[in-house]
Amino acid sequence: MDVVSLLSEVLLLYIMIDPTDKVLLLGLLREDYHLKDLFRFTLRANVLGFIILASFAVAGQIILQDVFHIDVNALRLAGGIILFKIGAEALEGGIAFTRQEESDLMSLATVPVAMPLIAGPAAITTVITIAVKDGVLVSLAVTALAVLAVAVTMLFALRFMKSVNKKLLSTIVRLMGLFIMAIGAQMAVEGFAAIFASTVHCGA
Repeated sequence: MDVVSLLSEVLLLYIMIDPTDKVLLLGLLREDYHLKDLFRFTLRANVLGFIILASFAVAGQIILQDVFHIDVNALRLAGGIILFKIGAEALEGGIAFTRQEESDLMSLATVPVAMPLIAGPAAITTVITIAVKDGVLVSLAVTALAVLAVAVTMLFALRFMKSVNKKLLSTIVRLMGLFIMAIGAQMAVEGFAAIFASTVHCGA
């Protein structure tokens, strides 16, 4: 694989992970936690996110198809439904959706930041697809570079931004919830369509 193709797949996974919501969460937490704690929080979340994604890159196809006999499109369908639910909760709850888990910062780094905000359905599907298409080593390299880019984005934002205005954040969270719902719906529809097409083809 050439460098341009590799960087293209890194960019794709970076977009699938989407650091925007993570940066907004850091802006919210900036008011209540020390900078040092938030640096640790960011590093922990991204390391755990990488481990989860790397596990799917290495064994995702085997786990899905050979052990559980699950088609990748079924993962897309289930992931889309999960994303739709997350988006609906964000749209309804606004800022409360972000603040409800803040009591334990390191637990928050694991769930929901490492998974599903970093290692979410879209990102997992992407790393499995790359592994099937280009090989496990390429998928691991893409995953490492994309997660590193996300971590750098979060750390850069954390270093230079102040705390986020609560009303503004609540509005942005609700707006993002709407987009997440749309992405989840699209993913679910595409997964269902692929499963339906495969079923019709096998039945023909």
